[in-house]
Amino acid sequence: MVDASTFGVLHDLSIFVSIATALSLAGYYMMRHLRPEVSWNQEGQVLSRPYGAADLLVLAVMGLAYILTMQPREADAGNVTSESGVIVSMAFQLIVCVGLLLYLFQIRGLNLAELFGLEHLPWRSLLRTVAVFTVIILVSVNLLSALSTDWLRDIWPNVQPQDMVKAFKGSSGIGYKILVIIAAVVIAPLAEETLFRGFVYGVLKRYTDAPFAALSSSLMFAIIHMHVGALLPLCALAVLFCVAYELTGCLLVPMLLHAIFNGVSITWMMFGES
Repeated sequence: MVDASTFGVLHDLSIFVSIATALSLAGYYMMRHLRPEVSWNQEGQVLSRPYGAADLLVLAVMGLAYILTMQPREADAGNVTSESGVIVSMAFQLIVCVGLLLYLFQIRGLNLAELFGLEHLPWRSLLRTVAVFTVIILVSVNLLSALSTDWLRDIWPNVQPQDMVKAFKGSSGIGYKILVIIAAVVIAPLAEETLFRGFVYGVLKRYTDAPFAALSSSLMFAIIHMHVGALLPLCALAVLFCVAYELTGCLLVPMLLHAIFNGVSITWMMFGES
């Protein structure tokens, strides 16, 4: 569960990231008017032009709603340390994902296959990219995780593993472990990549540029996992997802990378010593 001090840090960080993003959006708006000849958001392969002001408003409302409803995990009905909590968490993620897709398709009238680069997939190229980034991610993120853990021990000695990690390793029930595997390897990659890479990153890129959108959306991705010790590794992981997405223009790539990373992590929890 998230203690009060951890919650306070994450809550303050979420407010800081939100304010910094809002100010940066205003700054980019001014720069675009001063230098309209620059194609600020055309780097890479991710299609961002279809997004508009309405989508930016939806993103702002979602961010504000999250900040206003943030609370310590012990008060959260969707506690992921129980089977019912995992089911509630999965259902919530799917509802948000489906709601977002319906908004983009029904209300905004966007072609989702085109928007997320799912048309005419070059499978060999995509699989090569997934293979290369899998190695990069597993090496760099785990190295950063080890370094950040050692660094945090000096300033945050009481930092604990994530709730689901502790519950998974300590559980003897096969039902709970199966639910966690489904949540981590199937539901989270689909829902979180649709939200953070497909929507948040795309909208921010539309009004800023790719590097800023990658950093801002990755910080948001790290914060929602509500764990101080995982902030830097998760942020780096999300940035690498954004890079892979930009290189291919296909949302399926970060989804596969996300599923592989979570699958490897769970395998290590099951058979590793620590």
